[in-house]
Amino acid sequence: MKKSVIILASALMAFASIGSLAGCGGSDSASQAQTATSAAESADSKAAASASITADDVVFVSNGVKVELNSDADEAVAALGDYLSVESQLSCHGEGDDKTYTYDGFVLNTYPLDGKDRVLEVAVNTEGIATSKGIQVGDSADKVTQTYGDGYRKVGMYYAYDAGDGKSLQFFIENDAVKEIDYYYDV
Repeated sequence: MKKSVIILASALMAFASIGSLAGCGGSDSASQAQTATSAAESADSKAAASASITADDVVFVSNGVKVELNSDADEAVAALGDYLSVESQLSCHGEGDDKTYTYDGFVLNTYPLDGKDRVLEVAVNTEGIATSKGIQVGDSADKVTQTYGDGYRKVGMYYAYDAGDGKSLQFFIENDAVKEIDYYYDV
């Protein structure tokens, strides 16, 4: 058993290193969330029962604009309006480029699928942008579990709540506080 855990940990570290060398994932937050999701799925963990989150919980909303994971990214970008910057890099998800659109307080990451860009992730990194249930950057880990329950997967410093269909709501916790909120689609 101990040997299996060591082998699994080594494999996960190697996978994370390969991903960072390849440059895939767009922003650091996308790479971290993807690594957290992949690591959790790879591990034979003793995860708690699934939280009862809904499809609405994994829809990001900014100024009345709803951004759904795996939806048409061009429509989302147009609806969100002016972005501060956009970066592009060769995708590891399909033919084309992954793109990172930076807005005030969040980033939107895309991946290509069948000639169209799709929403991969929205990462919120500032206070004042709350989830559908009111959690925002700066809130305590206890407030997250009081709001969303104990049915999360803990991977590293992430509390990941799965909503099904590859969609999850992930909270990056550091020093008992939310540092980032990731709406993430597992391609």
